[in-house]
Amino acid sequence: MQRTIAGLTLGMVLLSVAICTNGQQKTADEFVSVVGQFGIMLPTTIRDDFRPDILRMEDDKLVAWEYRWNLDSDQAAIIYAVGNVDMEAKADLYLERLRDNYAPGIIRNQKKTSFAGHPGLVTVIDSPNPIRKTSRAMIWVYVLKNRVYLMSLTLDNNATMEEHLKLMSTFRLLSPTEVETRVASMLAELTPEPLAQDPAPSRPTTDAQDAALKGRVKTVTTESEPYAGELLLGTRELASIENYDEHGNIVKTVEYRNSRPVRLRLYGTNKGERAFREKRRVWIDYKGRNNSVAREPYTEQRLYTIKYKHDPDGRLLEMRVLSDDGKEMETAKYNLKAKTVGRRYDPDYRAIRIPPFGFRSLMDMIIAANLTVNVNSKDIVSTLDANGNSVEDAYQVMNGSYSRPGFDGEKYYPIYRTDKLQHEYKLDDRGNWIQRKTVALTKDKQAVPLEVTYRTITYYQ
Repeated sequence: MQRTIAGLTLGMVLLSVAICTNGQQKTADEFVSVVGQFGIMLPTTIRDDFRPDILRMEDDKLVAWEYRWNLDSDQAAIIYAVGNVDMEAKADLYLERLRDNYAPGIIRNQKKTSFAGHPGLVTVIDSPNPIRKTSRAMIWVYVLKNRVYLMSLTLDNNATMEEHLKLMSTFRLLSPTEVETRVASMLAELTPEPLAQDPAPSRPTTDAQDAALKGRVKTVTTESEPYAGELLLGTRELASIENYDEHGNIVKTVEYRNSRPVRLRLYGTNKGERAFREKRRVWIDYKGRNNSVAREPYTEQRLYTIKYKHDPDGRLLEMRVLSDDGKEMETAKYNLKAKTVGRRYDPDYRAIRIPPFGFRSLMDMIIAANLTVNVNSKDIVSTLDANGNSVEDAYQVMNGSYSRPGFDGEKYYPIYRTDKLQHEYKLDDRGNWIQRKTVALTKDKQAVPLEVTYRTITYYQ
């Protein structure tokens, strides 16, 4: 055991030097976090998709993005977090607090280190493990003002330890130019084949009007900022970019998750009808060599046709999106008298964020706020204000179940309740909203702030 600990001590020293001195070297084909602005030579087969969360640490709350990988029988993780406190000013306190919050256990060895001139701590910890009783891991924590980078690697496989430590040592911060270059590469990978631009059948409304946009809108860039409790921490994520032509029709949309492009649509016509072709980044689950679940990203291209229905006065009553095999993937039905719109999405179709509701990101925020939401709910009913913006979204939440006897035994059926999200807006001088605050009403009718959404709108002259 003493020989093992001595070896780990040497490994920590070598590794902390490698990260500090080589962390800023350029590396090809690395995993990139756009939000955290870091790169690392870990595989694209991640065990868990990156997601935002609220990290609670005594009186401090941070918005955190977590990434996890399976490396043979070992596991690697990186957490990027942002708070509203200068943790670097009290580095010793926060480094230990962050380490203990993430991996409580018996400290076998530790060493102060630095990364890019900022303080850090490297620790070997034995933590309780339900299968092996204990599990050994190496934890790296660095604080850069109000930001945190925490990395961990389990050390349960001596045969692959050195290889995995080398992978972790490739962690580096990226410059804004490097991030822009990588995002441009992702966009190129997601760009589908263009559609014909022949004139589609005329209709009474434009895409801009259907989206409750006023004026000659050119682009709409949407960003979201999550709450940590009652606080906004200034960490905005890019959600979508929409491009309109001078006639008010959408020509291109890009949707993002954690500021990484995940779906790109190009609009045009197909067989004389309004249509769009998209490429999206999706994930499939599979079992690796050790039967652990990993998620493999790939891109797929699909074609959709859009159909509209208007009343005699030219007001939109219904919009439907059909796949190339005729399956209904999205519907929006407008009740003009009640000023509501009901939306339904096929579960596969809305696997990622869909504007303007921002469903996937909002669900992440709801989960982070410890609320229970049925993310597979198909129906969303929105109440609209005089400007056509949703002031309330109602959705179903599973609320228990009941059973009935059947020929083949007892059968259980879910019971649902209706929960609500509410929105408040700030408008620009054209009457378009540029800031939206969203709160969730809990089952005891308490309003929990979730996020603020910002829109930057440019107009044709």
